[in-house]
Amino acid sequence: MSTSLSKAIAISAIGWQKMLSESCSLEKALEVCLAGQPNEMKGVVQSLLYTTVRHRAKVELLLGKLVKKPPQENTKALLYIALALLLEGKEKAFTVVNQAVDAAKMNAETAWSSGFINAVLRNFLRSRSQLTTGFKTNLSAQFNAPGWWISKVRKAYPNQWRGILSTQNKQPPLTVRVNRSQISVSDFLLKLEQNGLTGKQVGPWAVVIEPACPVNKIPGFFEGLCSIQDAGSQLVTELLTLKEGDRVLDACAAPGGKSAQLLETYKLDLTAMEIDPKRAPRIKDTLSRLNLNAKIVVGDASDESCVEKLGDFDAIVLDAPCTASGIVRRHPDIVWSRRPEDVALLAQRQRKILETLWKRLPSGKDLLYIVCSVFPEEGPEQIKCFLEKHPEAHLKGTPLAPDGVLRLLPTEQEADKNLPTNHDGFFYALLTKRG
Repeated sequence: MSTSLSKAIAISAIGWQKMLSESCSLEKALEVCLAGQPNEMKGVVQSLLYTTVRHRAKVELLLGKLVKKPPQENTKALLYIALALLLEGKEKAFTVVNQAVDAAKMNAETAWSSGFINAVLRNFLRSRSQLTTGFKTNLSAQFNAPGWWISKVRKAYPNQWRGILSTQNKQPPLTVRVNRSQISVSDFLLKLEQNGLTGKQVGPWAVVIEPACPVNKIPGFFEGLCSIQDAGSQLVTELLTLKEGDRVLDACAAPGGKSAQLLETYKLDLTAMEIDPKRAPRIKDTLSRLNLNAKIVVGDASDESCVEKLGDFDAIVLDAPCTASGIVRRHPDIVWSRRPEDVALLAQRQRKILETLWKRLPSGKDLLYIVCSVFPEEGPEQIKCFLEKHPEAHLKGTPLAPDGVLRLLPTEQEADKNLPTNHDGFFYALLTKRG
């Protein structure tokens, strides 16, 4: 690494300590520890924290064997980072040890522990084979997830749980959505080739770029030729049929990917609604880059008085807040930040939003319900309960989803040739209101 590894470890440890002590997200931890850091440092620190998250379960098992008494939080954070690096194996072992020791010396609060850190890491290297033997039989270590999460996925998918958990712990591909209003997929693939990149079409408008690269290296990105979006998330326009001039509500819209996709496909009167005033500007940023326009509203989609002011719509897209259990490979900290009770709490919130929005949908119109979750409570069970409560609600079949529902499990391949490949986990349900 061109950037000082010791400094990067020290900075990463600050973020990791925050994640452990405050249960904050990886995104928030990066925001805190990278404030004021130069660009060349940001990439290294981000890589270190992602590596640590992906090895968290194994590191916790190792620390239980290597350390008799839990060290101070700042020292423990340094050990997490260093042990994860050693498990990853991309850096020479002696380099990691030496740089971790130097990282401890950079902070007056951890300088005293430099010898301790050196001893723990060298002990790991001496006894590595013995210490890691248990990884093969420990499900948490195998799949880097807490026990309750593994049990829940296993119960829901008795024949597929291993594949789901394995895929979720892999590096995700760099997938883009080609802007159909500006360029064809074939022309975009040619543009990639001209710029030394390889593209593979994995969905109607989805292309995986190899090797993965920063957005500033993607040809035409800042000109609006494409957007970063998982292939499984790009099916809104494949499931929802609209016509020019339709009034459409994209509820829970930030950062605006689905709004953009709809506007790339149809000329619509679109309203994008977002509850978080800090996230709402991201919708405008997304649309501006693509030269698209929509009405952006800050408001709570579960609040009847708030939604009522918007009037009725010809179609509603609800990408509901959820556990995000289907996109773990992109956000590996999710399995550690979620609590078992979060599933029921979020299902309750989804139900409230769905009930509120349904009232703004006239007879004969459609609502597309979406969650990036693999948990049944947020997907099929949620829709089953809604249909039982609302006799006027029916599932509307489409060529892609003949039964009106579509379940995409996180997988690298899909048996159905009509579906995208190498996607995250999503659930779609197309509901129509009959008079």
